[in-house]
Amino acid sequence: MKNGIKLLLLIATAVLLAASGCEVNTGSQVQIKMKTVEEQTEILESYTFEDYKNIYENVLKEASRLEKDEDLLKWVIRTLAQEKLLFNTDLSDKQIRALAKEAMEKDKLWKSIAEDRYGIKASDAEVDRYIEAGPDTSSLPQHIAIAESLNMNLDEYNHGFDWDIYEKAVIWQKLKPKLEKKYNTTNNETLAEKFNAEVEKNYKK
Repeated sequence: MKNGIKLLLLIATAVLLAASGCEVNTGSQVQIKMKTVEEQTEILESYTFEDYKNIYENVLKEASRLEKDEDLLKWVIRTLAQEKLLFNTDLSDKQIRALAKEAMEKDKLWKSIAEDRYGIKASDAEVDRYIEAGPDTSSLPQHIAIAESLNMNLDEYNHGFDWDIYEKAVIWQKLKPKLEKKYNTTNNETLAEKFNAEVEKNYKK
């Protein structure tokens, strides 16, 4: 049970950090209404592998239609998946691309500020160890489903497509002590808000 909880915490940290580039009130002025906590919990508890596989296959078809650039395509896929699983707002093609581009740019800026301002970065070895300790052992249907939809096994998916998400999670683990000292709090949500505010302040559209 403890190992299962540890795995969920590792994955949840990375997923939340990945989603942070696409907030409800985005810089692109797209207003997004999120599903309620109850709705999200119901999806998490009731969706099967087949449910997720169907969603992700449709997401990939839609993403391929919307975007050809390989780097941005990854973020279009993530934004579409969030729309299907987390949002109660139907987004236009233009909004999807705008949100994906914004999330990609903020992700790069987030990591740049962590390194340039705080001297924090993650080595390949550190990220690989993080993945091996948690995501690589995942049996969660959503992870298996998206990997298969991308014609990858879980290892290829974690160490390839989603590697940048886990890189961010490792950086966050190393960054938190410096932020705790700077902002005089150990509250994870508050620290994330403070650091995201730093990113927003330096983000140029």
